[in-house]
Amino acid sequence: MTLKFVGQVEPKRLDAIAAALALVRSNAPVDMRFRGLGFFPSDRRPRVLWCGIEASANLAPLAADIERAVEPLGIPPETRDFVPHLTLARFDSPRAAGKLAEIAAQMQSIDLGSARESVFHLYESVTKPSGAEYSRLRSFPFVKDAA
Repeated sequence: MTLKFVGQVEPKRLDAIAAALALVRSNAPVDMRFRGLGFFPSDRRPRVLWCGIEASANLAPLAADIERAVEPLGIPPETRDFVPHLTLARFDSPRAAGKLAEIAAQMQSIDLGSARESVFHLYESVTKPSGAEYSRLRSFPFVKDAA
């Protein structure tokens, strides 16, 4: 789940970003239930397959705090509303997802489990011909008084 998309930044700026993110706190872990499948922008033109997230009330404020923490560093704020979801797949062509769209339509309310998180991570994404590769750069415990 993406709490904030930072975009491309120079490596020398990572320490400042990490310092800002290290200050983000919440009073409790985030509880999440993963439920249902869907597509962005729509099931008629599927480009992204996603799983919905029903989360505790502190998830949206956590995302907003992350947004505010990095904005002074020149990282522009998101213009769209925060909609928690897990991106499961991306498609180069909507036709590639045709059969999957039929199956996902039958799974709009499927329950896929739950999780409780008290740490968020900063990832680097490198796009290659084989697809994006992700590397975890740093982790940030966000629960107050957590060890």
